[in-house]
Order: sequence, then C-alpha cells, then structure tokens
Amino acid sequence: MKPLPDFIKQGEPARLFPVLADTNREQRIASILLAALPQIPALAQELLRTTGNRVGKRTQIDTFTEIVLKETKPSSCRPDGLIVVTTPRSTWTALVEAKIGKAEICSEQIERYLNLAKANGIDAVITLSNQFVARADHPPAPVSKTLLRKTELFHWSWTWIATQCEILDYQQAVDDEEQLFLLEELTRFLNHPGTGVERFTQMGKDWKDLVMAVANQEKLKKTGEDVENAVGCWYAEERDLSLQLSRHVGHPVKAKIERKLVDDPNQRLKQGISELVDTHRLQSTFLVPDSAADLDVCADLARKTITVSMKLKAPQDRKSTKARVNWLLRMLKKDDPRILIRAYWPGRAPFTQKDIAAVREDPTALQTDNEKSTPHSFEVLLVEGLGKRFNGRRTFIEDLERLVPEFYDLVGQHLHAWQPKPPKPVARKPKEPVEAISDDSSDEQDVQDTGT
Repeated sequence: MKPLPDFIKQGEPARLFPVLADTNREQRIASILLAALPQIPALAQELLRTTGNRVGKRTQIDTFTEIVLKETKPSSCRPDGLIVVTTPRSTWTALVEAKIGKAEICSEQIERYLNLAKANGIDAVITLSNQFVARADHPPAPVSKTLLRKTELFHWSWTWIATQCEILDYQQAVDDEEQLFLLEELTRFLNHPGTGVERFTQMGKDWKDLVMAVANQEKLKKTGEDVENAVGCWYAEERDLSLQLSRHVGHPVKAKIERKLVDDPNQRLKQGISELVDTHRLQSTFLVPDSAADLDVCADLARKTITVSMKLKAPQDRKSTKARVNWLLRMLKKDDPRILIRAYWPGRAPFTQKDIAAVREDPTALQTDNEKSTPHSFEVLLVEGLGKRFNGRRTFIEDLERLVPEFYDLVGQHLHAWQPKPPKPVARKPKEPVEAISDDSSDEQDVQDTGT
C-alpha cells in the first residue's frame, strides 16, 4: 500500500476495479479515473496541466479514495478522492469530489470542501461532474472569492475528460501497448451511457436570452457572463465536433487554432468574446486530413443561420470565368438548394454569389460587370436558417451536429484543390554542326606561333 500523506487518517489507493455497491456510481467512476491517471502519463499531463502542473519523467502521481482527513469539520464532508503530485522540488495535493448523471455540485458543497482543504493544508479542490464551464479554473457554481485566496479550485467535466481520452487515441499520443489498452478501455467506459457521462448536448442556460438580445439590437458587453458562457460552450462543442468528424471520416480532425493561442486558453476565450461582441458570430475552423481546404463553421446570431463552407483557389490554367466555374461544378454531385457558390475577384471588386442550381444553369451567372475579369477563388457554402430552433439550447446543437457532417458528405469529400500541371519540355531548334579542325592545320598553326 502506498504511504498515506500526513493529513490523512485513513484511505485506500484508487482501484481500477473498485468493489462498491451498485448505488455508488460516483465513487466507482472517480476511483477508475484516479487509478488510471498514474498509469497513463499522457492523460495525466492533459488533465493536470489545467491546474498548472507539468507531468515530467520524474513526476510521481499518487491517487487515493475512501479517505478520512485528520481535520474533519464539518464531519459529514467526505471527499471522493485525493491526488498527490510529487516532483523533486515540490508536492501538490488536491481533494476530488465527483458527481455523475444529472447530479450537480452546488455552491454550498464546494465551499465546504474548500474549507476542508484549507484546514488540512491541501492545495486545491477538483470537482467532477457533467456541468460545463468555460475554463478549468471556473467553478460550476458561484463561490466566495475569499475562499480561493489560499486554496485553488478547478472543475473537469466528464465530457471534457472523455474528449481528452479520444483525442489522445486519435493522435496516437500513447506508444506503450499497456497504456494504450488502458486508455482505450477508459474511453469505452466513459462513452457508455450506463456510466452516466453525458456529452455536450446543449448551450448554456442564458443562450436564448443572448440570441434575443442580438435580435433586439441590444449592445453586448465583453464582460457579460452570457457572452463568456456562449463562447465557452461553443469551444466545448468545437471539441465534440472535431471528434464527430474524426469518426465520420476515419481520420483525426483537429480544430484550427492560432499558434499564439494554442497554449493560452484564457487569451483565446478573450478573442472569441471580442469577435462575438463585434460580429454577433461564433466561428470555428477544422482541419480535415487531405481535404481540398479548411472547413469553416459559422453560427450567425443576428440571422439565426449556420453556415458550413470551404474556400479553394480557382484553376489558373483556365482563362475564362465559365471554364473556371465548370471546373468547380464538375466536382459537385448534388444541387442542394442550400448550397451557394461564391466567387472572389481581383482588386476591390466584391464577391458574387448564386445558388448552385443557378450557376449550373448558367456558369457565367457569377460574372461581374467587368467581362474580362476572372475569379481567383471560390467558396462553396451550405447555409441553413434555423428560425426558432436557433434559440433552443439543445436544438441549436442538434442542428449544428447534423449540418457539419452533412456538408462534408455533399461537398467536402468531392472537392480537390487545383494544382498547376508540370511544365512540358521546351522545343529547341537543332544545333548547326561544328566543322572539325584537321590535324594538319593545327600543326601549321603551332609552327607559326613558334616562329619556325
């Protein structure tokens, strides 16, 4: 048995196969997760880096369940687990409290555990539930800031944990066969409906009010909780969409994030908030392996539409607009009325746009007033107005998850990026034959040069 920390009177190492009653679903799932962390360093790194901890080669992770602390006030407060992260320079500890299914962690519970952690000199409290938060350092329920002065508070949603497991699997980030086996089994366990883990299925509780505020032309505030929650929920759905697309195409699909924001989720959240306030849009871009272009997704709160699109360069070896448009049309198999084709032109000329049926009937329908101008790129869009369904927390997500793979089936899989043809050999004129110099003339020249 692992040695218990000094502040624990009683406890057991977290078990991968806990022997618990059927009613103890929360303790069971918490024990399984905590037992897996020390055995899968890549997963531990992904989860613990949200707490500011780095898992290196010399890091030791110990996890415990059924713990009894020396200072137990109130006595009824009994956490589900404990994480101890030890490095050559420091030791970091965190109490773990888990909920599953529809159960939520309330403010009173969180504050009790924060007080308990403070009384025992424990660094942090980690809550686990199906409640979603924008960042790991955001509590799932309001908490007095005075309690966070000496004790940190973090929240991991089960959906987020399951997503991290799947991403590690898709990225083939785990080389060790035994660790990979555990990761795959943990992923399978978390994705089973019987465990009580629920994937991200709806926007925040203030989503409808936010959409109505945009419809009423009210000014959004960057400090507004509704705006921050909307962006945070969008990023959570972005992670789910990347996984759904990965399963859909059989290859890992990643969200495209600016390099400077990849390791700075706080700054990315701020940027997303600014974009939503300025444009009333939520936007994401996905990288599908070997696809013709990035896949863009946009939810427009003002128009209540969802747009999925791909933009690609027009073929430069076609000289007319008609020829370039026909090149694109040959790749598109179906004329869905929701599909639009947008052409972009040189200089300051605005783009032109028509539905695919109109362009199919007349490939020159996109032409600008300048008949000599040709488009330098095309964008194929699938636009669907959701109406009242856009306001719904759940229906918005349902339609979004339907439209993105639908666009890939109708458009994305058929598009191919244009590439210039390799150059042909240059036709050369035959060289004129060079007259050979006789040996005699060479000898005669040598004599003249020597003056003999």
